[in-house]
Amino acid sequence: MAENEEYRLRSNTGITTDISDKDISRLFKKCGTFGRYQRWLYSYLFITKILTGSSGMSLTFSTANVPFLCYPPNFNASLIPANLTENEYLQMLQPDGDDQCSVYNNSFTGTYYTTPSSNSSKLQCSYGRKFLTENFSTIVSEFDLVCERKWLKSTLQSVYFAGYLVGSFVTGILADRIGRKPCFFLTATCITVCGVIKIFVSSLTLLTVFYFMQAFGVLGFLVTLYSLLMELTSVKLRTPANFMLMASFTVGTMMLTGLAYVMPHWKNLELTVCLLPVINCFSWKWIPESPRWLIGRKRFAEAQAIFRNIMKINKKRHVEILDILKTNEEFSQENNFQENMLEKTIKPKRKNFSFIDLFKTFRLAIITCNICFSWFAMSMLYYGVILNSVDMAGDRYINFLLMATVELPCYLTSYYLFNCIDHRKPISFFMMFSGINCIVSNFITKGSFWFPLILVILGKFGVSAAFASIFLLSAEIFPTVVRANGIGMASMFARLGSMCAPFILQLSSYAKWLPLSIYSVLSIISGLLLLLLPETKDKDLPQEIDDLDKW
Repeated sequence: MAENEEYRLRSNTGITTDISDKDISRLFKKCGTFGRYQRWLYSYLFITKILTGSSGMSLTFSTANVPFLCYPPNFNASLIPANLTENEYLQMLQPDGDDQCSVYNNSFTGTYYTTPSSNSSKLQCSYGRKFLTENFSTIVSEFDLVCERKWLKSTLQSVYFAGYLVGSFVTGILADRIGRKPCFFLTATCITVCGVIKIFVSSLTLLTVFYFMQAFGVLGFLVTLYSLLMELTSVKLRTPANFMLMASFTVGTMMLTGLAYVMPHWKNLELTVCLLPVINCFSWKWIPESPRWLIGRKRFAEAQAIFRNIMKINKKRHVEILDILKTNEEFSQENNFQENMLEKTIKPKRKNFSFIDLFKTFRLAIITCNICFSWFAMSMLYYGVILNSVDMAGDRYINFLLMATVELPCYLTSYYLFNCIDHRKPISFFMMFSGINCIVSNFITKGSFWFPLILVILGKFGVSAAFASIFLLSAEIFPTVVRANGIGMASMFARLGSMCAPFILQLSSYAKWLPLSIYSVLSIISGLLLLLLPETKDKDLPQEIDDLDKW
C-alpha cells in the first residue's frame, strides 16, 4: 500500500520523469513475477530455443567426414578379380595407417588386376574417389571435400562462424535501435528461409553464402531472445531463467542426435531443423516487446499496455501503479511543444545507442573489455579442448549425445553456486578448472583411451558452465540502453575466439605443449580478471549508463 502511495505521489506532483530500474522492478513485482503470463511466455521461449538449438548445431553432422576409397589411374571395374567386390579391391589399394589420400598403383596380368604388394608404388588420390554413403551422407561426400579439397570444408566451417560473428554484432545494434520483438522475428525468418534455400543449390560457393546467412540468423536470434527474456524477468527469477534457457539449447542439441540418426542424409536433416523455427512466424501477436526497452525509448503508452496485459492475465489489481507511466507519457508529449519550459524537468529525447556507447565512460569501457576478453578466451578454450583431444572411439551418435548431455549437470552446478556464492567467483572457478585441464592434456600418454576421454568430458563440463554463467553476468552488468549491443559485441569476440582456436593448434609443429599452454594461460587470466567486475547478484538491472556508477 505504501508503494502505491509513493507512485501516486510521484505521478501527481511530477517531481521527476526519470523512471529508474528500481521503479520498473516494482512494476514487474506488482504485475506478478511468476504468474500465468510468465509461465506461458517462458514455456514458449524455452521451446523455441530448443528448436533453434537444433538448427544451430546441425553443421556438426552435415560436415562430418564420410569414409571414402581412392581409385587408381585408368581404373576399370570389369577387371576386378571375380572373388572380390569393388569396395573390397579398392580397400586393398589403400595404404595402411593414416595416409587416406594415397593409393597403391595397381597392376594388370592379362585378364584381371593383381593384388598389390606392400612395396608397390604410391600415388596421390587424384584419380577419383568413392564415398561410402550407405550409412550416412554429408556435404563432404556430395562436394568431394577431402584430400586436396579438404581446405574447402574448413573454409565452409570458418565462414559459418563468421556468420555467428556478424550476426551477434549487427543484431545487437538492430535490437537496441528497432526493438527486441522485430529482431526476434526477422532472425527467425532468416534461419528458415536461408536454411531451406541452401539445400537446393548445387554450387559450393552459394552453399557457403547461405550457411553464412543462416548462422547470422541463428546467433542474432539467440542474442535477441536472451535480451528479451532477461528484460521480462524479475530479479529473483533471472538466475533460474538463465540456466533454464541454457538447458533448453542443450535439449535441442540432444534432440538433434535423434534427428540425425533417423535422417542420415544431410539434406533431409537440414530441411527438418531449419523448418522447426517457422513456429515463430505465427506468434507475432502474443510475443511482447521489452517494456524496459520501450521505457528507455520513452514509449510509455506501449509499455503501459504491456503491463496492463500482464496484470490482466495474472489477475492483479494494482492498476494505479501505472500512473507513473501515464504521467511520463504526458510529460513526453508536452515536451514536443514546450521543450524550453520543461528542459529542467524532462530529459532530452533519447538518442540511438550503438556499440560506441559501450566505451562512453572509462568504467563502462573497462567492464566491456573485461567481458569481451572473457568471452574470447572462453570460446577459444572450448574449441581448443575439443579439437586437441583424441577422437572418441565408438558410435558417432553416442559420442555426440554424451558431449551434449554433460552440459545438463554443469548447468545445475552453476545454478547452485550462483545461489550459494555470487555471480563472479563460480565463473572464475570454471575458467581456471578448464585451464588446468588444458595443462594436464599436455601429458596424455599415447594409446591411452580413458584418461583423454575423461579430460574431454571435464573440459566440456567446465567451459559449458562458464558459458552459461557469463551470459547472465553480462546481461546483468550492461545497462538496458546498450544491453543487446553489449551482449552482441561479447558474442562477436566469442566467435573470434572460436575462429582462432584451430590456428593456434597449428603451433604444435613448433612445440607440442604450446597450443594448450596458450589456452590455459588465457583462461586463467580471464578467470582472475572476472573477479574485478562489479557484483550483480540480487541487484536491479542498470537502466542507464550512469546507473553503473551508483552501484
